[in-house]
Amino acid sequence: MSSATVAVAAAIAPRRASCDASRRERAARVIAGASASDIDRSRESDDDASRGVADDAADDARRRRRRRRDDHPSTSPSRRSLLLGAGALTASAATTTGGILRPDPARAFIDLPSRLHNRYFLVRHGESTLDTRSLVLSNPSFKYDTTYGLTPRGIEQMHEAARVMIEEHDAAPSWLYTSNFQRSFQARSIVYTGPHTATSSLILREDFGLLFSQLRTEFSGLLDPRKMGALDGGSEDAHQAVWDGDALDALNTPPPVPASLQPSASVESPRDLFRRALECFTRLESTYFGEDVILVSHQDTLSLFTAALMGTDLRRHHLDYPFALGEVRVVDLTGATSGMVAEGGVAFSPKDLRGEYAVGDRPNYFASGGDE
Repeated sequence: MSSATVAVAAAIAPRRASCDASRRERAARVIAGASASDIDRSRESDDDASRGVADDAADDARRRRRRRRDDHPSTSPSRRSLLLGAGALTASAATTTGGILRPDPARAFIDLPSRLHNRYFLVRHGESTLDTRSLVLSNPSFKYDTTYGLTPRGIEQMHEAARVMIEEHDAAPSWLYTSNFQRSFQARSIVYTGPHTATSSLILREDFGLLFSQLRTEFSGLLDPRKMGALDGGSEDAHQAVWDGDALDALNTPPPVPASLQPSASVESPRDLFRRALECFTRLESTYFGEDVILVSHQDTLSLFTAALMGTDLRRHHLDYPFALGEVRVVDLTGATSGMVAEGGVAFSPKDLRGEYAVGDRPNYFASGGDE
């Protein structure tokens, strides 16, 4: 036993003896019929003695710790210094490339441009009564107005779109996604003798022989037209000024609605449409594999989706990928490899959403043990 321990025991012994004597005295008083007040005073004396023993023990422990720090200052750092040192080490490792403490970035969306699982047919709706009147309409409040269906010319445009997909691209779509604006989709039966009741997606569904369960309306707004703000209800000629602004800045927006409670929510920029593309194709790529998927939507939405998929400059979306009424564009990136570079100089990611390489791609070839 060390000298420090002996000294502590010697200091505590008188207190313990006093406490034991107090307990014996209280027991004798109870046996002799002592009053309750005498018993209470005895308990208080006992508690005071116990607290005194605990206080003395705590004081002795603090003195021992202080002596150890004085005797070995370099080998006994404080808790504060340990925490500060650990924080510095973590910060240093996290800022080092390849450090063991550097976590992989969380990815909610697919990287575009990238290899895709599916082949996509992007289709602009056929001519509608809005187009014949040269009016802009992007406000979701009017999306269910049945007066904005297709004209007879628009009906023919959609039949031609189906023919192009079948005969020129050997399309065998399993799913047809559509904007729920009336010129793209309408929940009424097709009547070819009337100009306002036929709609683009229903014509395509019939021509391809798809079930209604294979026709999906995208209610989250991913395929809706670009929000045009104060230009809604005006002439389509104002679209050119918006495109001129897009060519200068990918954050350009049409003029917002001044009376709106949230004016910025009434308009969208090319960058906003790019975010839509990320969510749209992340959901499609994580849901389907090896399918042909048709997307029926609107002019700027489709041109910006194509620019996002192909990795080109968003500011040139209206120049690189203009969509005429009823036009079809096929995007097939199922075989995109690490050697592919987009026109804008952006390299395609050879990995798909699941982190897998395309068949025959160079990293995958070496990983399988093949020779160059």
